[in-house]
Amino acid sequence: MSDDKGGVKASFRHLLDGNGDTYIQRKKHRMKFVICFGSLLAILIFVMMLCIGPTGIIDPITALSNLFSAIGKDGSEMTPEEIMVFSSRMPRAVAAMAVGIGLSIAGAAYQAVIRNPLVDPYIMGVSSGAGTLAIAVIAFDFTFFGLMSSNSIYLIAVGAIVGGLIAFFLTMALANRAGSTTNAYVLSGVVIGLVFGAVQTIMIVFSGNQVSDVLLWLFGSFANITWEKATFILVPVIVMTFLIMRYAKEMNLILLGENQARQMGLNVKRFNALILTMASILTAFCVAFCGIIGFVGLVIPHLCRMLFGGDHRLVLPGSITLGCVLMMAADLAARMIVPGTELPVGAITTLIGVPVFAYLLFIRGKMYNG
Repeated sequence: MSDDKGGVKASFRHLLDGNGDTYIQRKKHRMKFVICFGSLLAILIFVMMLCIGPTGIIDPITALSNLFSAIGKDGSEMTPEEIMVFSSRMPRAVAAMAVGIGLSIAGAAYQAVIRNPLVDPYIMGVSSGAGTLAIAVIAFDFTFFGLMSSNSIYLIAVGAIVGGLIAFFLTMALANRAGSTTNAYVLSGVVIGLVFGAVQTIMIVFSGNQVSDVLLWLFGSFANITWEKATFILVPVIVMTFLIMRYAKEMNLILLGENQARQMGLNVKRFNALILTMASILTAFCVAFCGIIGFVGLVIPHLCRMLFGGDHRLVLPGSITLGCVLMMAADLAARMIVPGTELPVGAITTLIGVPVFAYLLFIRGKMYNG
C-alpha cells in the first residue's frame, strides 16, 4: 500500500469516526501556512535572482528599479542595466518558476495514477526521451523531414514533446507486458531511460562543434533563456497545471483502488491515459529549453504528502508552491556555489533528489511491492 493510498484512506477514516472536520481543517490550515510562507520565500528568491548573475551583483532596490523602468520600453531604448535585469535575469527567473511548478505537478500526477511514490518524469524515462530528440535538433539540425525551419526555437520544443511521448508509450507498453505492477512501471522507466541515455551518448560523440551546447542542455540550465522561450514554457505549464488540478478528486478515487473507483463511476483506463499523457506533455515542455532536470517531480510531491496527507486537493497546490521555491533556489545556488562559474542546475536538483529517492527505495520500498 502506498503513502498516497494510505493518506486518502486515513482521511476517510477520520470522516467516519466524527473527527473528519478537525482532520481536514488541520491539513488545510497547514497547506495555507505552507503556501503563504512559500510564496514569501519565492518572492525573496525571485528578487535575489534579479540581483545575482554572471555579470555581477546589484542591490535589490537597483534591480527592481531597472525592472520597472524597463517595462514598456523597446530593446533599443533600454540601458545596459535594464537589459541585464529585464531581458536576461527576469525571463530566467520566470522559466525556473514555471519548470519547478510543471515538473512537480507532473510528478504528483504520475505518482497518483501509478500509485507509486518512486516514479517521476525522470524515473519514467520521459525526460530522457524528450532530451534525445531535442539533442538531435540541436546537434544535427534535424527538421522533422523539412517540415520546420532549423532556425525555429519551436523545433526543439516539438522534438522534446515527440521524444517524451515516445518514451512514455514505450514505458507503458513495457510495464503492461511486465504485469502493470507498481514496481514494473519504475523498472520499465529506468530501462527506457537507459536506452535513450545511450542514444544521447552516441549523438554527443558525433555532435562535433555543437558538443558544448548539447552538454549544457543535457545537464540542465536556464542560462540561455529568453522571454520568447520563457513564454513558450510558462503558457503550457499554466494550462496543463490547471487541467490536471481539475482532476484532483478523481486522483483520490484512483488511490482507493481501481475497483472502488470503477464502482464510483470513474472510467479508470481512460482517466489514467488522460492524466499520464498530460503529465508527459507537461514534462516535455519543461525540458524543451532547459534540459533534463531530474528528481524535482519525485521530491516535491512526496514532501507534500508528508505535510498534507494523500488528498490531491491539497497535494497539488502545495506542489505548485514548493516546486517553484525548490527550482528557483536550485538555479540561484547554481550561480553562487562556485564564484565565477555556473553549475548545471540539474546537478543541484539531483544532489537533493538522490538521497530522497534512496530513502524511498531502501527504507520504505517494501511498502510498494504490489
